[in-house]
Amino acid sequence: MNWDKQCMRLCSTVVLFAVVLRLAAAGAFAPALELAQSPGAISFFLYLQTGRVVRLSPEPELLPIELTEPLPTEPARTSLRFRPEEADSMVITDPCGLEPELAGLLTEPLDWDLTEGEPAVLILHTHTTESYTQAPDAEYEESSPYRTLDEGHNMLCLGALIARRLEEAGIRCIQDRELHDYPDYTGAYNRAAASTEEILAQYPSIQLVLDLHRDAAETSFGQLVTQCAIGSETAAQVMMVVGTDASGLEHPDWERNLSLALKLQALLERQNPGICRNLNLNRNRYNQHLGHRALLIEIGAAGNTLDEAALAAEALARAIIELRYGSE
Repeated sequence: MNWDKQCMRLCSTVVLFAVVLRLAAAGAFAPALELAQSPGAISFFLYLQTGRVVRLSPEPELLPIELTEPLPTEPARTSLRFRPEEADSMVITDPCGLEPELAGLLTEPLDWDLTEGEPAVLILHTHTTESYTQAPDAEYEESSPYRTLDEGHNMLCLGALIARRLEEAGIRCIQDRELHDYPDYTGAYNRAAASTEEILAQYPSIQLVLDLHRDAAETSFGQLVTQCAIGSETAAQVMMVVGTDASGLEHPDWERNLSLALKLQALLERQNPGICRNLNLNRNRYNQHLGHRALLIEIGAAGNTLDEAALAAEALARAIIELRYGSE
C-alpha cells in the first residue's frame, strides 16, 4: 500500500470518528442504547452467549413511605410523677414547730425545664474549704482540721463533678469558686450571700441554687461517718437541709424549697435506697431566700473519704438530671 492510500484511509477514519462523536453528543444513539438495555435485548444477548432462554422479571415499583409520626430528634422530655405514699417513709428532724404537709408538697407539680440553653443551676460552697478524711492514696495539706485549700480535695472538687455531669445532660451550670470561709470562717454566709446575689443578677435564668457542704460531728468513735451501698461500692449519704422563716426572718417561699427537697429525696431513694439521711428542716434561712429554688445539701461527713463523697455526688447529679423537665 503506497503512502497516498495510507493517508487517504487515515483521513477517512478521523472524519468518520468525528462524525460519530458529533452524533453521540447530539443524542442520536440514545434510542439504540435504550434498546440494548431493554429486558428483551439483554435476554437475546444472554441467549447468544449461553444458549439459554432467560426471562427477566420487571423491576418492582417503589412506593413512597408515609410516616405516621415524625422521627424523634431527641429523647422524650418526660415529666416525673410522685406518689403521696412516698412521703410516708420520709422523716424530718428538727421541724422547728412547723407541720408541713409532706405528701401534698411532694406531689405538687414542678414547672421548670433546666435544659433551655441559658445557665439554669448555680453551685456554690459557703464553706468552700471543707474536706474529708484523708485516705492513703488521697492525702492533702490541711489549712485546719478537715479543711484544705487544695481544690482537688475540698468542696470545689465535688461541685465541679456535679456541674460536669449536669452539663453533659444539657443543663448549663455556674459554679461559684470563691473561698467564702477562708481566711476568716466567721461571716462566710454573708460573703456567700453577696456572691449569690451578684450571680443571680447576672444570670436571671438560674432556677436552682445548690449550696454544697459536708457535715461534721464528733462521736465516741471519732468523726461522724455516713455510709450506704451503691452497687458493690460504699458511698456517703446525703442530707437535704431546708431553711425556714422560724427564726422570724422573712422567707415566704421555704415550702417551695421543701417541695423540691422532697422530690430529690424520693428520686435518690428510688435509685439508691438508703442514700438519704433524715431531711433537716431548719429555723435558719441559710441564704435560701435569695433564689427561686435553693437547697443546702450535706454530702457525707468529715469521717467519710473523698471517694465515698464523690459516689454520693454522682447520685445527686443523676437525680437532678432525672428531674430536669419538672414533674406533673
